[in-house]
Amino acid sequence: MFGIWACKTESPEAEKEPLEEKEATLLLLDSLIAANPKNPDYYYDRALYYKQEGVGPKAMSDIYSALFIDSMNVDYYLFAGELFLELGDGGKAVATMSKAINLIPENELLHEKAIAYNFYMKNYESALNFTNDLLKLNKYNAKAYLYKGLIYKDLKDYNKSISAFQTCIEVDPNLYDAHMQLGLLYSEQKNDIAVQYFENALKIDDKSREAAYAIAYHYQRKKEFKKAVTQYKAMIVENPKDHEVFFNLGHCYIAQDSLDKAYKHFDLAIKIHPQYAGAYYMKGNVSEMLGNKADALSNYKQAQAMLPDDETIAAAIVRVQ
Repeated sequence: MFGIWACKTESPEAEKEPLEEKEATLLLLDSLIAANPKNPDYYYDRALYYKQEGVGPKAMSDIYSALFIDSMNVDYYLFAGELFLELGDGGKAVATMSKAINLIPENELLHEKAIAYNFYMKNYESALNFTNDLLKLNKYNAKAYLYKGLIYKDLKDYNKSISAFQTCIEVDPNLYDAHMQLGLLYSEQKNDIAVQYFENALKIDDKSREAAYAIAYHYQRKKEFKKAVTQYKAMIVENPKDHEVFFNLGHCYIAQDSLDKAYKHFDLAIKIHPQYAGAYYMKGNVSEMLGNKADALSNYKQAQAMLPDDETIAAAIVRVQ
């Protein structure tokens, strides 16, 4: 009675169950298709199964069968596009969305995917054309403005990018990505309005490590180290295992001439992430500044063991030997 839950390894049958369940699922799908060869949904279901099992070519074969039977099904095209991208063929993902839009021109989701895939392929002109087409369908589609902002950002047309993201927020004030993108763009300009956008992002997602980090890093880049330290410390309260935060605190303390604190924080970063070559290098750097060449050499060699081809580390070792 105390039996079957005590140790899973004692039941070979239990170990086989997941495989048997998968085989049963496939057999069921095969039988459904055999009995109903003109039902596209069964091919779609089997394509989903094969995709989940990592059998991309078979999944593609089945989704083509589904589309051959029903060429007007949006879900089938969306699946095919995602599968092509997963298989590393962005060109076919783009072509699939273009074909779908020609057949179903009023569907906004197809346009969104067409933009996303063209953006991924860096086909910026096509991405912008699909964006404009989407806005003709619905001038209040926030994602269209978001994509437009991302495209212009990649093209380094930052004024148009900012304008697009601002319009996006006007349409949908709760779109997290638009607030983050505006924050990042203004932070590049060292403009403190960036903090407002990062804080807006945190209001939308109060657990966002990305937004909290962006605020701290903004202050760090502006050399407002006290504000940066305050923000980083708040992040540590939320996650005491964030090695990047300890690393950045180390840099802030160097800038404030608190070398002992800097060394301690680089060391804490290593305790959390033992393979952190950059933290070993910075520990060596601090020791070198403190005149402790032996410790500096030890840390530089630790860093070199992880990054043997790094010329900066090699030069540091020569310097302290």
